[in-house]
Amino acid sequence: MREVFFRNIQKLVPNVENARFLLAVSGGIDSVVMAHLFASWNLNFDIAHCNFHLRGKESNEDMNFIQSIDFLKDRKIFIKEFDTYKIQENSGKSIEMVARDLRYKWFDELLPNYDFLCTAHHANDNAETLLLNLVRGTGYRGLNAIPQKNGKILRPLLHFSSQQIENYAQENEIFYRVDTSNFSLIYHRNKIRHQLIPILEEINPEFIKTTTRNIKIFHSQYNFYQKQIEKVKAEFVEHLQDCVKIKFEQLLSHEDSQLILYEIISDFGFSSTIAEQILKKPHRENGKRFFSNNFMLIQHQGELRIYHLEDIYNEEFIIKNEVDFLKLGFQIERFPIHHQPKFEKDPNILYVDVKKLVFPLTLRHWKFGDFLFPLGMRGKKKVSDLFTDLKVDCQQKQQAFILTSQDNIVWVVGYRSDNRFKIDQTTTEYFRICR
Repeated sequence: MREVFFRNIQKLVPNVENARFLLAVSGGIDSVVMAHLFASWNLNFDIAHCNFHLRGKESNEDMNFIQSIDFLKDRKIFIKEFDTYKIQENSGKSIEMVARDLRYKWFDELLPNYDFLCTAHHANDNAETLLLNLVRGTGYRGLNAIPQKNGKILRPLLHFSSQQIENYAQENEIFYRVDTSNFSLIYHRNKIRHQLIPILEEINPEFIKTTTRNIKIFHSQYNFYQKQIEKVKAEFVEHLQDCVKIKFEQLLSHEDSQLILYEIISDFGFSSTIAEQILKKPHRENGKRFFSNNFMLIQHQGELRIYHLEDIYNEEFIIKNEVDFLKLGFQIERFPIHHQPKFEKDPNILYVDVKKLVFPLTLRHWKFGDFLFPLGMRGKKKVSDLFTDLKVDCQQKQQAFILTSQDNIVWVVGYRSDNRFKIDQTTTEYFRICR
């Protein structure tokens, strides 16, 4: 295994003897074996260990163990402790996702001093990831499972099975820590590892080896597919100064419109479900908005436009007239009042007295300290408290917009309008504004 490891890493890093590696080491068998292999070839490496304090005393014992490993005594060992449960509060993310984000954010801070970050993913992890992706739903991209090299991230053990790693640890009398949470069946990955894969190995005893070979084939097929799809995508995408424009009308005439649309918007974190929703009503959803973690997609007048949320949050949109609403993806209609109209109880629709609005209006991201007089409630309320009452999660808060007139909030878009701008007995005309 030692010689195969070195040949593999030479392929990944041609000048391996002069490269500087940062190894992510948890204290478990996989990462400790990886560190031992690096030490056995006297490569230039240091250690990074995260203590997430998720397993009480065990977490601290892992941290202390890393610092006691004999073959690491001449290496720098970076340790970072996180109050992960506290950080998770109000994040809207699972504890596993929060820990992953914290880990890689810290690694990014350390990486400028290194050429590569190495993690100890192996062939069984790869097979588990492939199966998880299939269960959750995936395309060619998900069939690739875990890449062996992704920018500055290397997985030098990816072609070794967990059994090979265990054998190496026994042969070299390597001590390691056992994470008891790896045996808990509340996690989907552990169910696949301990329940599903043993059944598949009854059908094919070399299931891991077969899956590793299949992933290699999928990777070659995916690379070819990507080269072809990039050529097609270029026909329908235009990069503007503030956004990406998709030539939607032209795209609709293509026989594979849904596939191409998905491939375009997936680069911005949008799912295949969003592509389906857009294509269901391509001409009747003018002004419809969709959000991914970092981007907003607006469907408007035969085009799709994708904006980075940071750009939107840092920018105020000045609305000088009704036409400007349309440019921002809203629908707006003006109606006279001849009799009492029937209003839809939909927070995505604003009904507002025309004469109470003073143009220009401003559309901006909400900020702490903002307050309104919510329609249907007494007195004023902070927008942050409104979000808490409505159980709005962290991501939705980040995506929330405020419409103001003369610095007064008219509408927390999609959540609540302001009582000061409501239609009353004196109203002669009103706007119906829909996002």
